Amino acid sequence: MSGENVLIEKEGGLTILTLNRPNEANALTLDLAKEFYEAICQCSTDPDTRSVLLTGNGKMFCGGGDLKFFLKHKDNTKEIIAKMTHYIHGGIALMSQMNPPVVVAVNGTAGGGGLSLAISGDIVISAKSAKFTLAYTKAALSPDASSTYYLPRLIGLRRAKELMLTNRVLSAEEAYSLGMIDSVVDDSELMDTALKQAREFASGPTSAYGSVKKLMISTFSSSLTEQMEKEAFHIAENASSPDGQEGMTAFAEKRKPIFKG
Repeated sequence: MSGENVLIEKEGGLTILTLNRPNEANALTLDLAKEFYEAICQCSTDPDTRSVLLTGNGKMFCGGGDLKFFLKHKDNTKEIIAKMTHYIHGGIALMSQMNPPVVVAVNGTAGGGGLSLAISGDIVISAKSAKFTLAYTKAALSPDASSTYYLPRLIGLRRAKELMLTNRVLSAEEAYSLGMIDSVVDDSELMDTALKQAREFASGPTSAYGSVKKLMISTFSSSLTEQMEKEAFHIAENASSPDGQEGMTAFAEKRKPIFKG
């Protein structure tokens, strides 16, 4: 069910999640963090969800943590942020392991935790006008929500450290050139492009997509032998599944496969 801060919309096998604090830059509060976690839990356990599209309502994707909210709770800031990161990190961890691919449509600026959240998607498509900045140390904070994990793997340790220390603002084109995101489109084309990709995933082999995600997550922490053992397990599982049998049959018969997820 939709919450106040994260809207949930179903379209066949596609679930669309929209951060919904447009007047506050979709900034992260405890309520939004909890609703995000619950929405991702719903997507990860719903057998009818075969792909997810995550975006923001309004002019910004997500401005990161809501500093005004933190200051209202200055007497228990530590507890509040511990709870928020529990929910945000839990949702991002589920995103990395669940079978449905997550397409992120970055509709505007992604700052701090918003940048972290954006790059945790499987496919990240940005509007040309969007900006990207870490911004944490500008407020005497340190990164969270997966950016210290994903960003060095995407763009390299040296560049990731520079962005985290300087808070340099990147255009969408520069973020793309660094390998932080997958593509940049005109603002007017963003949602159509993202929906097209998400719908394609929704009609695809969901378990095979999940295997790709799990194998990619483990590749930098596994030895060659360990990684190949995981590859062997996943390809055997997928080949023997109904979708695997349909995929191979359709390929042999030179027709379009019909996957059931």
